[in-house]
This record gives sequence, structure tokens and C-alpha cells, in this order.
Amino acid sequence: MEVKEKSKKRELIKTIAIVFLAVLLLLTFFSQTIMNYSLPEVATQMVTSGTINAKVRGSGTLAANESYEVNLKQTREVRSVCVKVGDTVEEGTLLFVLGDVESEELRTAQEALENARIAYQRKVLELSKSYADNDLNVKTLREDLERAIAQRDANQVTDEEVTFAKGDLAAAKSALSQTQALLKELNANQADSEEYANAKAKVTELESKIKSLETTLDGHQEELEKLETGMDVTAQRKIQDAEAALRDAQTKWKSDWMAYYSKLHALMEFVADEEGYSGIGSIPDFSPSQPVALTSEQQMYIEAYLTDKYVPPKTPAKDPTEQADGETEQVDNNSDSDKVISEGNTAYTTLLADQQDVAAKTQTLQRLQQDSSISSGNAYEQRRAIQNKIDAASAELSAAQRDLRSAQQELDAASGANDQLKDQIRTWEATQRQQEASITTLEENLAALQEKQTAYKTAVETVNAKQRELESTLSGKDIDKQLNNLELQSMSIEIEKQQELVDKYTKDSVGAEITSPVSGVISAINVSAGKETSPDQAMAVIDVVDRGYIIKIPVTNEQAKQVRVGDTAEVTNYYWGSEVNAVLESITSDPSSAGQKKLLVFRVSGDVEAGQNITLSVGQRSAPMDAIVPKSAIREDSNGKFVLIVTSKSTPLGNRYTATRADVQVLAEDDTSVAVSGLASNDYVITTSSKPLDAGSQVRMVENPS
Repeated sequence: MEVKEKSKKRELIKTIAIVFLAVLLLLTFFSQTIMNYSLPEVATQMVTSGTINAKVRGSGTLAANESYEVNLKQTREVRSVCVKVGDTVEEGTLLFVLGDVESEELRTAQEALENARIAYQRKVLELSKSYADNDLNVKTLREDLERAIAQRDANQVTDEEVTFAKGDLAAAKSALSQTQALLKELNANQADSEEYANAKAKVTELESKIKSLETTLDGHQEELEKLETGMDVTAQRKIQDAEAALRDAQTKWKSDWMAYYSKLHALMEFVADEEGYSGIGSIPDFSPSQPVALTSEQQMYIEAYLTDKYVPPKTPAKDPTEQADGETEQVDNNSDSDKVISEGNTAYTTLLADQQDVAAKTQTLQRLQQDSSISSGNAYEQRRAIQNKIDAASAELSAAQRDLRSAQQELDAASGANDQLKDQIRTWEATQRQQEASITTLEENLAALQEKQTAYKTAVETVNAKQRELESTLSGKDIDKQLNNLELQSMSIEIEKQQELVDKYTKDSVGAEITSPVSGVISAINVSAGKETSPDQAMAVIDVVDRGYIIKIPVTNEQAKQVRVGDTAEVTNYYWGSEVNAVLESITSDPSSAGQKKLLVFRVSGDVEAGQNITLSVGQRSAPMDAIVPKSAIREDSNGKFVLIVTSKSTPLGNRYTATRADVQVLAEDDTSVAVSGLASNDYVITTSSKPLDAGSQVRMVENPS
């Protein structure tokens, strides 16, 4: 008994040891598979070589290719600013109205010139009186001169007066424009009454309700469409498969019919000619291109005939030589009738099988279509229910639309109910009429001043002519006349010098109106009404849009070597307006990079404005590269750019794959690939992974590199 117990214990221990070793062995062999389930799965691509068409990309702000600064060389008061930033102006557009039209130096010189002329004229008149009694001609000239002086003095109008009149007219027109803008705003705000607000809220509510009802109605319509076309997908697929199978069977039947038509026709003639098989009837005139089904009676007679007459060919011999000889002997021994029967049997068997296949597939399709027709009848009640929902929603939508029309009428009525705003509008409309009348008066005043100025200038020319004529008459052989003439000449020379000084100051001065010298867009205004101009600051800056725009993009020296002047760039972030074109105009050093970078200067044309930010990309020339990887393989951290390559290590249980870091330098890139340095041609880089990866991580391959 004790011996049996010990034997059982030994057997138990033995069994446990065997099981333990078996489990250990299984775990050892399957450890790699188990571990692989927990490792990140990666996709790799081998490093390649070739050419790459890289692109230089960069962003910048558009600036006018040419800007014009409106400068004034003297200090003047600004009475009115007639434009604002962003306005488009044409050459000659009024920009500013100035106050004083003369500088102090010009005013002083003009006064000195006028005094010199008056002194000269007075001297001429004094001298002419002493000769008037004895010289009738002198008397007449003196009287003409006095009348010309009176005419001049009666029409005396200075340039300053005319300029001030123009300024007053421009200021009045500017005030009228402001009044018109205010009236437009008041008319727009007229609807901001409480009644209007309530009516507007009601309209908004109804519009929201209508939108919701339209959404509900669309949902019901979609539900109905799904029901109409929502046949059982499985059944529909079966019908489609059955239709395809039937087409294939019909195609095969037609193809075999065209191939075996003549052989089948010959067989049927044999059957009909044989005694005892005449029941097959007359031979139909079969079309050689259109299959015709054999009747059951024809099939019966043909099969009976073949059972009686048809002899299968001999079994081929095992020896090739004997087989060839046997075949030769069989062909030689077969008669023509046997050949017709043999070929006819093949034709009959093939075509009958095709005919039966078409019939079977036709029956299958008809059964599926019948089942589908039965099941579609169950959707009638569902369609009725959905249609009722559609009708109800349509009725509610129509009612809401009627309410909306009524609410909009109330809104229109409320928009004119604000009496206070109406009073303001009437007041400003009266102001507008006054300003328009004032402008008419100012225009008439300016026209009168200009007319008097014209008459004044004509009288001045007459005075000068009479003075010269009288001066010539007064100069004679008489010693006293000659001395007097010398005095007049001296005074005339002084007038000429003073005139030269006035002309000099006038040349450097401008009128009260500053107009645009070019066409373009106002990009800056540096003065305001009531302030004085500064000679060292531009009053305004005008971008000359006809000359286009430029954009400067900084790039590395290596990138600059890959492009050339004249290259066309692509605008990648401009989605409004017309087409925009950018052409590389020049490549210059970047002054802010100490020679480390270049500036690509592009000329940009199209529907753009100064100050807009756009992004350009310009293609580089193709260059051969030793190492090209996908863009998805490039990674970057604080230490720079790198890729993860797969390294393998053999173990007793198989290969182990590890992600290893390789630092790289990007040489060029396009939309999908990057050329780098620092990789070998047989390296495999990781492009994607199922989990985040770090250098040194073990991975499993989607597809091991070959």
C-alpha cells in the first residue's frame, strides 16, 4: 500500500514537471509574438537619390513700388484737409486748402515793388506836367496814363484774394459733403425707434421659425426619398448580381452559338434524314448570330440518335509514339459521317448547356424581382404617414410666411415713425440748402474776382505801355529832358531788380490749393486742419498704383542661388479679387542679416493693396541629390532636425527592430520630399507610427525592409 502511494506521488510530480516545461517552452517560442502586440507599428521608406524641384516660400507685406510725397518748402497754415487715407485720387484732385498764400519775404518784396512803381509813375506825371503846356503830345500821353492808372486801381485784385476765394469755395464744398454724409446717417438711423425694434424682433423671430420649418420639411422630404429608394440593400444587390450573371450567360450562349452553329445544323440534318428519327420535323432556318432554343422534341430525337450512333473516341495510348500513331489511325479510320456526328455531339452538348444556364438564371432573376415587388408593398403605409407630416409642415410654413409678410409691413411703417429724427433730418436738409446757396454765391464771387483780375492785368499792361511811351517822349535833346530821363531810367532799373526778387519768392511759393501731382491711393496724411505745415515733413504720401507693388522676402544664401531674376512666383494664400501675379525682380543683400541672408524682391500686380500680407512660393531649378526622404519622416526638436531610422539586431528568437535617431540637414524640399545630408543610401526612415516614438524604442514593422 505504501509503495503505491509513493508511486502515485512520483507520477504526480513527473506530470507537473512536464506541464511546467511545456508551458515554459510555449512562452519562450511565442514571446516575440506577444511582445510585438505591445510595440509601436511603423511604416518605413528607403532613402532614395535623384533630383528634386524645391520651392522657396515666404511671406511679406505689399508696398507700393513707387510712392510720391507731397511736400511744401514753406510753413503755411492748413485750413482744410479734403481727402483721407485710402482714398483714390486722380492727378489734379484737391488735397489741401491752405491759409496765407504768401510768405513774409514775398509779402515784403511785393510791397517794395509796388512802392517803386508808384514812385516811378508819380515822377513821370510830375515831369510830364512841366512839358504839357509847350508839348501837346506829352499832355495827351499823360492824360492816357492817368486814365489807365485809374482803370487799374478800380480793378485791383491780388492773387491772394482769388486764392482765398477758391479756398472758401473748397471749404464750403467740403462742409456740404459732411452735411450730406450726416443726412445719410440720420436717414439710416431713422428706423431705430422702439416700435421699429419690436417690429424688427418679430421679423427676426418669424424668419428663424421659417428656417426651422424649412429644415423640418427638408428632413421629411429626405425621409420620403430614402423610403422611395430604400429597397433592401441585400435584395437589390442580389437582383443586380442575378442580372449580371444572366448577361454573362447570354453572352456565352451567343458566342458558342456563333462557333458551333454550322456543326449543330449538320447534326440536325443527319438526325432528320435517318429512318426512325424523322419526328424531329423540319430544320429551322437558324440565324448564325442569334441563338435559338431547341425544343424538347428536338432534344429528345437528337439525344436518342446520339445514344444509338455516337461512338466516343478511343482512349489515348500511354506511349506518346503509340498515341500519335493511334490518333493517326483513328482519323484515317473515321468516315465523314462519324466526324459530323462527333463534332455535332460537342456542339449540341455545349449549346444545350448554355441554353439551360440562361433559362436557369432567367428564372432566378424573375423570382428575386417578384420577391422584391412583394416586399415593396409594405412601405405604402409608411409613405402615407410621412406625406401627412410633409403636408402639415408645408401648411405651417405657409402660415409663417404670411405672418412674416405682415410683420415686414409693420416694420416698414415703424421705420418712418421717429419724429425726433425727422426734425433733425429737416434741420440738416435746410442747412444743406443754405450751403448749396452759399456755394452758388461763392462761385459767383470767385468768377467776379477772376474777371476783375483779368481787367486789372490788362490795365497794368496799358499803364506800362503808356509809361514807356511817355518816357520816350520826355527824353529829347534838351539837357533838362535828358537829365530827367536818366532819373526815370534809374527808377526803372530799381523796379526791375525788385521784380526779380518778387519772381524768385513767387517761384518758391504755392497757392492756397494743393492738388495731387499723380494718380494713386492716399497711404498717409501727416497734417490736420488748423495746424501749420513743416518743410521737413511730407503733408501726404500717395502710392502710385499704376507702377505696381513690391514685396521683399528674406531667404538664405543657398535658397537665393536656386532662383533667378524673372522667375514667376505662385501666390498661395490670396483667395479674393482677381488673379495676382508676382515676378522676381531682383536679389539683394539683407541689410539686417550681416550678409547671412538675401532679399528676394518681387513685383506684384493684380487686385491688391499696400499693406496686405501675402505668401509666395517660387520654384527652384532641379538639382541632383544623394539622399531624398518623404516630408513625413522629418522631425525637429531643440537640437535641430532629425529622422528615425530602423536598425535591426538578430536574436535566437528572430530580428529585433529599433528606432535610431539620425541628425540631418535639409538641403532642399518640395511639396512631398526633402533632400538631406547625414543619411546612407541603404537606410530606412520611419514615416508613420501607431504610437509616439523616441530614439531607442523597439518597433515592429508594417512590412519588413527587403
